[in-house]
Amino acid sequence: MTGTTVKLVAAAAALSLLLTGCGTRPDAQVENKGGELALATPFTDALGLVEAAKQGTRKSKSSKATIDAVQGDSKVTGTLLAYYDGVATKVDANLTADGESGILRLVDQTLFVKLPPAEKAELKTDKNWGKIDLNSEDPRTKAMGKAMLKSFEMGDPAKLLELVEKTGSIIRSEQTQLTGVPVNHYFVEFDAKKQFDLFLGDEIPADQRAKIEKRFEGKDLRIPAELWLNAEQLPLKITMDMTSFMKSMGGRETGEAKSTYLYSDWGTPVDVTAPPAAEVGDYLEMAKKAGR
Repeated sequence: MTGTTVKLVAAAAALSLLLTGCGTRPDAQVENKGGELALATPFTDALGLVEAAKQGTRKSKSSKATIDAVQGDSKVTGTLLAYYDGVATKVDANLTADGESGILRLVDQTLFVKLPPAEKAELKTDKNWGKIDLNSEDPRTKAMGKAMLKSFEMGDPAKLLELVEKTGSIIRSEQTQLTGVPVNHYFVEFDAKKQFDLFLGDEIPADQRAKIEKRFEGKDLRIPAELWLNAEQLPLKITMDMTSFMKSMGGRETGEAKSTYLYSDWGTPVDVTAPPAAEVGDYLEMAKKAGR
C-alpha cells in the first residue's frame, strides 16, 4: 500500500480494533435519545449491563460518531456513519490521519478506499476507488482483514458491551450529565491478554503469536476505559487509554495512546453503498502492477 491509503487503512484498523483515543470535546452536541426514560441505577456487574443494553440496541442499529485519537506523534480525527448488523455491518468513514484526509467504506465485508489524485498517478490507474477484500486469504492482508472484520462488528453497541463482559470488568460508576443529558458513567478495565486472544489469537502465524505472548509473560496488563450510557443504555461517549499498555509491551511509539468516540443520532436511517463497479479496482492487484 502507498501514501494516504496506508495511513487511512492503518488508522481504521487501529481505531476499529481497540477503540483507543484521546481528548474530550465538552462543547460537542450529543443527541438525547433517552430523554423520555428515567435513568436506571448503574449496574455493578458487566453481565447485567450487557443484558439490559441489548434491549435498547435491538431498536437502534445505526449511529453517527466523531473520532479523536492520538498515538505518539500520530493523530486521527473524523466522522463515522454506521449501520450495525454483525457481518453485514456497513460503515462510511471520513478520516484525517496526520493531516491527510480520505474516505473509507465498509460494505459486504469489503473495504473501499477513495484514491487521491497523487496515489492514482502512482498506481497508474483511472479508478477512483481501491477495494480490499477483508476475507481474502492473501497473506499480505489476511490477519489485518480478519481483525478488522471482528473489530467493525464490535462497533455494534451490543457487541461492544459484550466485550466488557468477556474481557473486562466494571470498576465503579456514577450518575452524571453529558452535555445536559442524564447518563450512567462507567469506569471499566479491560484485560489486554483476553482482548488479544479474542481479536487475533487464531488469526496470526504461530511464531508471531509466540512472540506476542512472550511479551505478556509475568504481566497483568489492564486498559482503562470509560463509558457514558443514556437512559436507553446506548453509548453517547467512549474513551480508552492505552498509554500504559503500549509502554509495558515495549512499543516503539512514545507519548500518549488515547481515543474518544462521541455518538449521536442513534436509530437514524443509514444508507452506505459500494462505489459504482466501474470506478473500483482491486487495490492489491493495482499495487502489484505498479511494482509495489
